[in-house]
Amino acid sequence: MIKLIASDMDGTLLNDHIDVSLSNAQAIKRAQSQGIHFIIATGRDYPMAARPLETHNIECPIIALNGAQLFDVEGNNLYNKGLEKSTVRKIRSILSQYPDLHEELMTNEGIYSNNQEKRLDTIASMLADLNPDISYEEAMQNAISHAEENNVKFVESFDTVLEDDSIVILKLSAHTEEGAPILDPLKEQLMNEVPKLAITASSKKNIEINHESAQKGTAVAQYAKKLGIKADEVMTIGDNINDLSMLEWAKYGTAVANAVSEAKESATYSTSSNSQNGVAEAISRVLSGKIYKE
Repeated sequence: MIKLIASDMDGTLLNDHIDVSLSNAQAIKRAQSQGIHFIIATGRDYPMAARPLETHNIECPIIALNGAQLFDVEGNNLYNKGLEKSTVRKIRSILSQYPDLHEELMTNEGIYSNNQEKRLDTIASMLADLNPDISYEEAMQNAISHAEENNVKFVESFDTVLEDDSIVILKLSAHTEEGAPILDPLKEQLMNEVPKLAITASSKKNIEINHESAQKGTAVAQYAKKLGIKADEVMTIGDNINDLSMLEWAKYGTAVANAVSEAKESATYSTSSNSQNGVAEAISRVLSGKIYKE
């Protein structure tokens, strides 16, 4: 019997218009009404994750920044799993060796960027990549709205962030339009030269760098343990590289139809795409007792 469902957001719960569909929202609430716990596990920061849920009054805990943070139903921050500042400096020195990367720092005080124009281009490119049915212009408008709504902080230099002891750096991201030819050797170099990292991705054009303890699978497992729930009582739903750890951990790891090949291989079950209410379909199978492999 499944007692906990954990879902990714972008490319999974969110449709091509970057919204939670009515079908998905209703399915989540039906599951909760029947005593099944529901939790979000996303690479987004908390404000960016909470906003689409508020549209449908979905109340649930949120694992943010790939597992670096956990927020309860009321929005209280229960923990932060950050990177040492010395580690961040080493990472950034390696990133500087690669051309045309756009970096961002995700912290306990919000998102920091050092280039507003590149940030908008980066977010728009990732949204268009994850949601092929929307135009680049629509993706750009979403990127602009995100920057305005989430109070992204633009700084001339990241040194000001690194020198502030009150700021905990939870995740670094690096984006390039070149994709794998740049990111694959970069990831290999980081893994070889910097210990205790978890390096994942939420699109083909980025990498996301966390402390090794900040992973979705670890966070979902810890949350389940707190509730007295075992891995064989958990369904996880995802689409990308940063979902692999939770897809592999849960007995009912489920990949949406639009998932990357690595996610499909890590999952045991499958469901429809994010644009076809795949989360609602998976939840309906749970509620009807008809979970099956395809």
